[in-house]
Amino acid sequence: MRLAVAAMVLLGGCTLATMDGFDTLAPDGERVEMTGIPGWQDGSFRLGHAEGHVRRRAVGATREWHDDPWGDVTQAVVERTGTLTFDLSGAEAGGRIEGRCRYGRGEVQQHFGGLSISAVGHPLRFACAYRIDGRDAGGMDLSGIRPSGPTLAEPRAGVVEIEGTALEVTSHHRMTGGQQPLEAPIGYVLSDGDGRVVGAIETNGTGTRRLILPRPAKERRTAVAALVTLALFWDPGDTD
Repeated sequence: MRLAVAAMVLLGGCTLATMDGFDTLAPDGERVEMTGIPGWQDGSFRLGHAEGHVRRRAVGATREWHDDPWGDVTQAVVERTGTLTFDLSGAEAGGRIEGRCRYGRGEVQQHFGGLSISAVGHPLRFACAYRIDGRDAGGMDLSGIRPSGPTLAEPRAGVVEIEGTALEVTSHHRMTGGQQPLEAPIGYVLSDGDGRVVGAIETNGTGTRRLILPRPAKERRTAVAALVTLALFWDPGDTD
């Protein structure tokens, strides 16, 4: 398994890398920690005092062939798919939120001796449906996008909408003190229709995530659904 670059970078010898600018985002929002996130596929977690449960499944299918007449180069197409379901109940959630998600991503790998080179075949597509207190409430659609210029980052963008309140979702790829953007996201920000940042999550770490939640009730439910999903997501870019 190849962990995300962000999760492997240590600053000062023992401090996990942090998302650049996180502490100054959405100053009117509420800072909340999500804790107890399981390292295995199923388990429980907490968002403040709210309690939740998650079930995750990841699948990788590989097709390989030799495209060199001497058999020195092996090319493989790797399809990564998976599902994510969760529920969360408590004051921080504003009731009971349930999420059902599916994702897919394609990758092309070339192997030559001990050297391996990977490139995105088709970008991430991540889609979720949500229920609030037992009724259908909306969904989230997040996709990998082609960057506008030369960069290491594989940016993602999308929209989450709950009960008529929509927020834009954008990946963030810079860590504190870093000179270059990371390939995988180190976090995500949520923006309203005017482009104002109202929420965020730092996805680096192991069992804990830092979140910023908007205080207005409608935006808060939308943000909780999206950010809890992203906190629990097993990013298919994290594995070989």
